[in-house]
Order: sequence, then structure tokens, then C-alpha cells
Amino acid sequence: MSLLLRTHPDLMHTAVIPSCVPPAPEQSATVENALLQALAGLAIVIVPGLDGSGPHHWQSRWELFLRQHGITVHRVQQNNWARPTYQDWKAQLQRTVRTCHQPVILVAHSLGAVLSARMASEQGLDGVVAAFLVAPADIDHYHGPDSGRVAGFAPLPVTPLPFPAVLMASQDDEWLSMPRAHTLATQWQATLVNAGTVGHIGNHAHVGLWPDGMLALDGLARSLRLRATAPTGTTPHLS
Repeated sequence: MSLLLRTHPDLMHTAVIPSCVPPAPEQSATVENALLQALAGLAIVIVPGLDGSGPHHWQSRWELFLRQHGITVHRVQQNNWARPTYQDWKAQLQRTVRTCHQPVILVAHSLGAVLSARMASEQGLDGVVAAFLVAPADIDHYHGPDSGRVAGFAPLPVTPLPFPAVLMASQDDEWLSMPRAHTLATQWQATLVNAGTVGHIGNHAHVGLWPDGMLALDGLARSLRLRATAPTGTTPHLS
């Protein structure tokens, strides 16, 4: 299945979607099935952040779930998760994307989201048609104990990304305040989604398969199909 997408920056928009309402248990299967339909013909590239994503991380759970249901998933593997360098991580992301034979959606977390946004703004990413950026680490303003390990990824881009993006942020994330999430979403022309109060949405978030995130990714994937069929000059909105 081929999917031809127009992803010129002029087609992007900035919006704010209010905090997700957790789906009832009986709705989870509906969310999952809808996402599988929306991702048909696309490849997912998982981009973990600092220290990688463990087996209980939502990225790892998504990787297993999507592969079990026939979606193409690639995961970026870094040589050093604890002491990252921008050049090394960039090379690995680029290498992973080049292995894909379908249009790619990046599914990135924390420093992986920063890596994805910076690479895209500096040089583009051939084959990537959208990015789902979760809790990007605000390395320009974060002064916590791990700030030295991520300093080499600064500065954050301040220009629109070359493809549609969703930025999903938590209200109590020590790495990214909600006002800064608004600023980054505006600068990148990404759709901002409020994830509620789930911290940094990382290895210790305990969000399971994270249906809220699946719902937001489903909206991004469906918007790509709308963009692919929309008349030139129109801007379809995320569903």
C-alpha cells in the first residue's frame, strides 16, 4: 500500500487539544483497533531518550503490540544510552530511517524527541512524514542532575518542522513545563496535546499501553491521510 503525502510546512497548523480523558476499559480495544487501521501502510520508528526505554516503557509496549498486529516497527539502537552525543545519536536515527520502505512516523520520547526535532529542522529526514514527540526534554532550561549528560543536544530548534507533528506534554513533567511546551509547539508548528499529570511519561510513568497516547497518534496518522487527499491550499485539522 502506497501513501503519497504532501508535507510542506504551509500545510501545518498549531492547535491545543485539551487534556485526554482516559478511555473506559471497554473503549481501549476500540482505540487500539482504530490506531491499527490508521497506521496501515506506514512504518513506525521508535526513538527512545536518555538511558533508553525499558520493557515497561510505553514505547516498548507499543513496539510489541504494533508488531504483533502487522505494523512495521523499527527501533533506533544507540551505542551509548547513558553518555549520548548528538552526532552519534543522529547517525543512528538516520541509519534506522533509511532502512524503512514505507512512509515513516517517528514516535520519540524525551531526548529522542529533541534529537528528532533538531535533525528535522537542520537537515530534514527523508522518508519521514510526521513525528509524535512525547515529553521533549527542555535542555535549554532544565538544570536538574542530568543536565550535563544532554547539554550537547542544545539548542532546541525554534523554526517549524518540515512535517506535521504532535507534541504531547504532561502537566507535572520535571523536564518540560507546560508553558515551555506551548512555546515549542508554536515554534515547531506542532499540535500540542495535554497528557494530564503523568510526569515525564518515561520508564517510571506506569501508563501501560497508554491509550491516551494511542488516541493522539491515531489523530496524527488520520490527519496525514486527510492531507494526502485534501485539495492544494487547504489545511485539514487533526481529528
